[in-house]
Formats: sequence, C-alpha cells, structure tokens
Amino acid sequence: MDPLRNPFSMSAGNPPAALTGRDAQIEQFKRLIGRLSNGLNEPSMILWGLRGVGKTVLLLEFESVADQEGWTPSEPIEIRSDTDFRAELADAAYAALLRLNRRKAIGEKLKSFTGLLAGFKAGVGADGGLEFSFDPNAIGGSTGDLERDLIQLFVELGETARSHDTGVVFLVDEMQFLGRAEMEAIAAAMHRMSQLKLPIAVVGTGLPQLPGLMVEAKSYAERLFSYPQVGPLSEQATREALLKPAEEAGVEFDARALAQIVEISGGYPTFIQAYGKEAWNMAPGPTISSDDVEASAPIVQTKLDEEFFHVRFEKATPRERVYMAAMADLGDGPYRSSDVAKRMASRPATASSLRDALIKKGLIFSPDHGAVDFTVPHFSPFMRRRYPLEAVAGDAPAGGSER
Repeated sequence: MDPLRNPFSMSAGNPPAALTGRDAQIEQFKRLIGRLSNGLNEPSMILWGLRGVGKTVLLLEFESVADQEGWTPSEPIEIRSDTDFRAELADAAYAALLRLNRRKAIGEKLKSFTGLLAGFKAGVGADGGLEFSFDPNAIGGSTGDLERDLIQLFVELGETARSHDTGVVFLVDEMQFLGRAEMEAIAAAMHRMSQLKLPIAVVGTGLPQLPGLMVEAKSYAERLFSYPQVGPLSEQATREALLKPAEEAGVEFDARALAQIVEISGGYPTFIQAYGKEAWNMAPGPTISSDDVEASAPIVQTKLDEEFFHVRFEKATPRERVYMAAMADLGDGPYRSSDVAKRMASRPATASSLRDALIKKGLIFSPDHGAVDFTVPHFSPFMRRRYPLEAVAGDAPAGGSER
C-alpha cells in the first residue's frame, strides 16, 4: 500500500493517529485543573513507566487539553543530564506569560514580573502593543536559592492567573534527570501552591525510579503528587490503536494479523506503531494479513534494534555494557543484583558502582530492594541477540566503569 498514506509512525514522542487506552490519565488531568480552577486542592501528577509506553505523548495531550479548558500550559520541558533547569524554567515561564497575555491580555500586570524575571523585558512598541525580549541567562530578583526563587515565581504566576480566571501548568518530561535540589524546589513550590490554593500545577513524567526520587527529596512530596503508572495498553486498546487509523484510511486488519501484533508488541505503543507501519508497507492492500505481519517482522526488528535499542546501549561505558549483558544472560528480568555480579564475575563493590551509574543514566532501575531490571521493554532479548555477554566482556577493559 501507499507508504505516503501510512498512518503509523515510529518517531519517538509523536502523537499516534489514535490515542487509545489513556482515558484514565486524561480524566485525572482534567479533574486536576478543574479543581484548581475552583479554588480547591488537588495533587499534581507524576506519571511514570518504562520507555516506549507513551509518556511524552500524554504530556502533549495534556498541553492540548489544558489549552482547550482555558488554562495556560507550558511547552513540555525535556530534562537531560546536562539541562540547566533554572534557564529552562525561565524559558517555560516566559512562554506561559506570552500565552497568558494572548489569552487574557494581562498587559500592565506582565510588567510587574520584570523585577522577578530580569530575563524578561516588557515594553510598549510604536503601535501601542507589548514588545518582549528575553535573556535566558538569569532569573532576576533572585536570591540565588532555587527553592525560594521558584516559590516566588509560582506565587506571582498563580496570583496573576487566578485574577484572570485561568491557571498555569508546567509540563516536565524525563524528570528523573533532575538533581535532588531541583526536585526539592519543585516540591516546596507546590507545597506553597497547595497552602495558597493557587491555580499552578506541575505534571511530570519519568522512569520507574522517579516517584522514589521525589519522596527522597521531600517526604511530603508523597502527598503533593499523585503517581499514576503508565503501562502497556490493554488488548482492546492495542486493537483500537491499529484499527481506528486503518479504518479511516479504508484499510482492514484480518483477525490473525491483529492477534499477532497484539501478542508480539506486548501492548507497548512504540512496538504497536512499528509493526503497524511495516505491516502496512508490506501489504498489497486493502487488507493487512498475517502473512504481511510475518514478512514485516524482520524489518521491524532491525529498525527497533538500530533506532530504539542501540541508541540506549550506546549511552553505556564498556564496563556498564558488561553489566547489562550479564543481566540479559540471566534471562528476562527482574534480576537479583547479586546474581548479576556473579554472572559478570565481578566484585560486589564494582558491580554496585556500575549498577548505580546505569540507574543514573536511565538504562536500568531497581523495582525492589536488591533487584534490577531494564527501563526499556524487550531490551534483554536485544542484548542476547546483538551483544551477548561473551562478546561484550571480551571487548571491555578490566577494572571499573570508566572508558
């Protein structure tokens, strides 16, 4: 069939043609901003799950929902290990202020932010309209203490939003890469928002370790946020994710083809899109058959290996790769950390340092005390297929985790 009409896409973070199986999270978000709009408290949201479950897509959906409900959302802030959170937050606040001004014409009120945000300049142009410029290097009027500065910023934004019958929601992706001080600041700021009942929300996403990191940073973060898990889609939601886009294009899946993709994808949206895309391209049309799915499977596996799995593998040092290969050599997880250390014939202290480094990089997580698992679904078969322990161990230098 015509690949130019193919509704399926493997691109990370791109909204699918049909967003299915996420009604609970979307309704919870609507309840969050609805209650805050009414001056009532409601915990902000921290969504967590493995790679490939569609957390970023949900943030984009929340951005759209917030806009439809009359709120002012920030564009999602993507956190990386080298992100300057203060600068990113200032940029997001600036964008939110511009959106708020377009929606509510806050004009003169915006100028009052110049003491708080030295990076923002507000003036009146020759046509009588507001002119803005932005210096991302600093938040002005700041104390140098991120926690105090963030509280002050949120209070100012919240009071402005409330006086104009709206709210502001900050959307933060990959929150597990924030430092402890940054998580402390977010929790403290949201604690203050709860006390003042101001319409400011933070919705973040991250890997399975994120809820624990937030509570470690501030114990009361357990009450300030709800922590809904984002997991694989149900069988019904998987079917709908395939059938709805296909039917809109006048294409069908036969029953066996549908059952095959449901099984081999495991309900993970990334894999659903990958198999849907390649089965479409393989089929002569207008019905996608089980033969098309089977014929496309090697293509899907190669593309996932290169575009989804390998980019994660590349983030690890040679010794860290040995640790991952040892995990995979034990079968499918979760794994006991002690078993991994034995499999790689490493001293416990050395294995522990490798484990901690991989957790910080977001490649593995600890689902329970003394246990580890991959943050990427189906990663252990990839390791056994492409980087078996014997081969990886032979390429790695002896010693610690450094290259």
